[in-house]
Amino acid sequence: MILSTKKYVAFNLKELLIKGSLIIGVLAALGPAILMSYYILTVDSTSFYIKHVSNFYCMLGMLAAVLHPLYFINRDYSSKAISLINNSKQNRKNYVWGNIIIASLISLIYATIGIVLLVVTKQLGVPGELEATFLVGFFVNVFLLVLTFFLFGYILLLYGVRSGAVYVILTALLLFIHNILGNILGAVQNDFLTDLIENFPGYFYPVMVGSNPLSPLQYTIGLITLVIFTYLVLKKSEKIEM
Repeated sequence: MILSTKKYVAFNLKELLIKGSLIIGVLAALGPAILMSYYILTVDSTSFYIKHVSNFYCMLGMLAAVLHPLYFINRDYSSKAISLINNSKQNRKNYVWGNIIIASLISLIYATIGIVLLVVTKQLGVPGELEATFLVGFFVNVFLLVLTFFLFGYILLLYGVRSGAVYVILTALLLFIHNILGNILGAVQNDFLTDLIENFPGYFYPVMVGSNPLSPLQYTIGLITLVIFTYLVLKKSEKIEM
């Protein structure tokens, strides 16, 4: 029996909605951003502006968006349901692409909600420029970040890393590691090390996702990383795991 990618995607997205996981994730993303917007609008003099709202939205929003699709993979491997899928090469391929499609759709949902949030808060009076280039960059950044970190987590799960450890690693990468790297940038005067950190996806994605479009070099590195991660997932998934 061939796994239908379309039905697999529809079933799991429906589960996210019914169980409320997607709603909880979106609320976790919106909460800090709305509080920041309220603070900016009610305080007479503040140095915060629209990009702080987008950064606060991405703070928990990107983590939630990455963890949503990983839940399905962890569920299938933990329950051994994956053995029903791994009975043919075509099913394994359909399963991988189905999960990538789910991650892509979730990233588009979070990106769209984020843009609506920024437009609304701007209309309410939050200061700062909200140009089309920034909104397009925000949309693309969210899409690339979610897919990249999702695939990284997928790779870890495929290589036997426990789900709890995977979630801790992703949380550290999205919420903490880039701050440590930022402190290193401020403390060193080495151009090579500076370029290395600034063009490392684990740094520029969390830092830039809600702030600015990436540089052409960073987008190139990001796309290459995405292709490599996709290849690794497909390659590892070729092995039947009963």
